[in-house]
Amino acid sequence: METRTIIHGHPISHDESVKHGIYYLSHQLDADEAKVFFRQAFAHGSAVFEDHMGHKYELIHKGGEYQLVEH
Repeated sequence: METRTIIHGHPISHDESVKHGIYYLSHQLDADEAKVFFRQAFAHGSAVFEDHMGHKYELIHKGGEYQLVEH
């Protein structure tokens, strides 16, 4: 089931499997650090990152919204 979350003013659609990635972007990174991934995804279509536990995610920008998926 897909959910929509707002992180640092950006709407992100995601499913439950990426809850650690959502937590990482919203609570473990400083807002300025997280915005680097949003800018990268906006400029290039996606940004790949890894959380502190070694899980890899891809933040995809499409149509004014972002989607977070496991990478």
